[in-house]
Amino acid sequence: MTEKELDARTEQLKTSQREIAKTEEEKMNKVTGAIADEVGNVKTDVASTKTELELTKAKLEKTIGDLGVQSGLIARTAEELDILKRKGDRNYYEFTLNKGSAPTPVGTISLQLKKTDAKKGKFNLMVLADDKTIEKKDKTVNEPLQFYTGRDRMLYEVVVNMVDKNKISGYMATPKNAPQPVVQ
Repeated sequence: MTEKELDARTEQLKTSQREIAKTEEEKMNKVTGAIADEVGNVKTDVASTKTELELTKAKLEKTIGDLGVQSGLIARTAEELDILKRKGDRNYYEFTLNKGSAPTPVGTISLQLKKTDAKKGKFNLMVLADDKTIEKKDKTVNEPLQFYTGRDRMLYEVVVNMVDKNKISGYMATPKNAPQPVVQ
């Protein structure tokens, strides 16, 4: 009798183990399916974010400057500046300013470099126009600095492309009908 009971009990345990294994396998399949669905969702989200990022990059090509006025394209290199000059929409004046030097005439205004942070690509610049001095603080590379000047309040734009330890380089864009500097 004991042998029969032992065999029956063994068969019960084996059946119970198979059921448990089957249940665990079903749970694992559900979890695996859920993970696969979640990975699919993440891939979709990444693709969507990537598309949105590309659209944002395209919008940043037309940068909004200090005055909230949308500027034209920003030239980051000498070649891009040459392309803008050939377009002929605006007048362009290139400059290089050294820290600590006197205000430097650029077009019909003067610029003076006050401070640079080459590591962060930031600088402080004094703009002297219309007998006024405007300080532009903590500006970054390729950020358009915009201001109105002249009797007709024309929009001027200064873009700095390079920040070194003690100097900056860039260009100023003025409207075509803006006053021209006096050549001596």
